Amino acid sequence: MVLAHKLLLYALLGFLGISLVFPGLMEVFKVQPGNSDFVLTATDAKNQFRALHGMMAGLGILALWACLDLEGSRMIVLGLGVIMAMLVIARGYSVVMDGMPGMMSLVYLGAELGLALVFLLWPPPA
Repeated sequence: MVLAHKLLLYALLGFLGISLVFPGLMEVFKVQPGNSDFVLTATDAKNQFRALHGMMAGLGILALWACLDLEGSRMIVLGLGVIMAMLVIARGYSVVMDGMPGMMSLVYLGAELGLALVFLLWPPPA
């Protein structure tokens, strides 16, 4: 694998891992999940919210794990690419159905699109 390819994948996987693990775990272990814009009152809603953030942290751990053996992590990188692509599809559908979100959601959309493209079109070689 070319050095530039390795460095790009390490950087993107590291970015993805850190950006998912820490916020995910923080939300799982908060006393009251959610925030002032997103208030959860039902027990089932809190449970689902914590579970989704636990899954988010788990995906971040997978991204960081892939960095330990990048050459042997082709399927993990492709799997993360599929997940990023589904996020792009979900956010795009939300724009159509729910309207234009705030700037931060558009930044996430751009980052997820970039990650999906790199992970799916330029994964570690087989």
